[in-house]
Amino acid sequence: MNDNTKSNSTANRRLMSEFKQLSTDTICDSTVLLEKEDDLNHWLVLMQGPKDTPYEGGVFKLKFNFPDNYPFKAPDVKFMTTVYHPNIKRDTGDICQDVFASSWAPTQKVSDILTKIVSMLKEPQTSTPLETDICNEYVTNRNQFNKNAKEYTTKYAFV
Repeated sequence: MNDNTKSNSTANRRLMSEFKQLSTDTICDSTVLLEKEDDLNHWLVLMQGPKDTPYEGGVFKLKFNFPDNYPFKAPDVKFMTTVYHPNIKRDTGDICQDVFASSWAPTQKVSDILTKIVSMLKEPQTSTPLETDICNEYVTNRNQFNKNAKEYTTKYAFV
């Protein structure tokens, strides 16, 4: 067995374990699905917007793409739902790397990523925004930010 096969086997075992756990123990009001029934490397997550935020009442779709060397490398995670947030690109769904990828360790799990995303939705990181105009609004006019974020949630997040 070569190193790549070992790595892939380790990743598959880990992904199967995490998938089973998240399928039975709901984390962050999320539902975890496989994008294709026979492919553990591509997940879809349906996440409820956190309570007491402008995202409450919305259901946000995220896509997780796991590398062959997971958990040694972080998965690529994107919002498929358009979100009005300083740390999420509106046009691509990219999430600021400071949220989880830049501090990734193999001991972290998908549940940790989901928890960090919920924390980010509750309290944006204003020091490293992907959307500077939204960040400026969040910092200088929170009421307008909340109004705009709620409008996007109503329009895009399957409310």
